Amino acid sequence: MSTSSDNSQLFEFFLSTLETHQNLLHAETQAIAAKHLDTIESILAKKEESLALLLEARDSIGFDPRSNNEANELIDQVIELQKRNGQSLKKLMDYQSAKQENAESLSRKPIESLLKKAYLNSGSKINPLEE
Repeated sequence: MSTSSDNSQLFEFFLSTLETHQNLLHAETQAIAAKHLDTIESILAKKEESLALLLEARDSIGFDPRSNNEANELIDQVIELQKRNGQSLKKLMDYQSAKQENAESLSRKPIESLLKKAYLNSGSKINPLEE
């Protein structure tokens, strides 16, 4: 039989786990803003572990944590942070992708330019080997 003290400790553990997850989200926000891809990757792995622990803690308390005002506000903050980070991460990935495509395009341009010059300098002949 669980006591009120046990339930209180489980709930405190849930809140602590939720705060830890929130701290990871803040770290992720900073890493995204700084465009530190390795740090983002590391935080994403930690967030997976944190979320699994958070869900376990939620299940162990035996009631809906949203029925507690403090937990409800913290849950809303975590959800909002996750939503913003998801949007920011998508923008960063789009930016990185466009940057890479632009770099690849620039590296192809000299080759394309040389090919154009080679064909344009061959005059109006269709086959430059014919004379």
